[in-house]
Amino acid sequence: MATKLGLYNGALVELGNERVTDTGEAVKAARELTAVYSNVVNECLSAGSWNFAMETIKATSDTGVTPAFGYTEVFAKPSDWLRTFAVSEDEYFVNPLIHYYDDASFWSADVSPLYFRYVSNDTGLGFELTRWTPKFTRFVELELADRVCLAISQNNSLKEEVGKRRDKARKEALNQDAMNEAQPKFRPTSSWTQARWGRTVGRDRRRSGSLIG
Repeated sequence: MATKLGLYNGALVELGNERVTDTGEAVKAARELTAVYSNVVNECLSAGSWNFAMETIKATSDTGVTPAFGYTEVFAKPSDWLRTFAVSEDEYFVNPLIHYYDDASFWSADVSPLYFRYVSNDTGLGFELTRWTPKFTRFVELELADRVCLAISQNNSLKEEVGKRRDKARKEALNQDAMNEAQPKFRPTSSWTQARWGRTVGRDRRRSGSLIG
């Protein structure tokens, strides 16, 4: 089971550095890792369509936004969105929707409601370390090591070697995740996620206006 301290020490072992006893330990290695930790995890989660981080929601379009052109229905992305995996008009994703925009903060289409499946960095999904596979954990350890390598070791050759191991770990994690793909591929939206989406829309999008671009 992955832990934050375990990730730190896994990265430090790769660099030939002493382990830390706590993530908040007053040493340079812990400070450097803490500075990059959240960004590294988010970027690693964004690198694939990980099953353990997948969320499925049903969403209705935002009636307070009128697009200036293009698709007529606008959907605000939830705050935990990292990467879109699939969009469909049906909850079983039998017929994935192809024609839609995937912008930074919105999805746009000509149909409402829609079902979205995406990689989430929610603390109960992507950022829940107990859900991680061993190979994804290894990928994150090596990405952390790569990020702090020069700050800790000042060794360019070591950074190059760590980068190669990180790339290999990423491929292995993606391959394992693809092999472990659940069947059927998509699960129906639960009442909990529908209610959660409703609260997100109410909090983030309760306004009128127009969307341009």
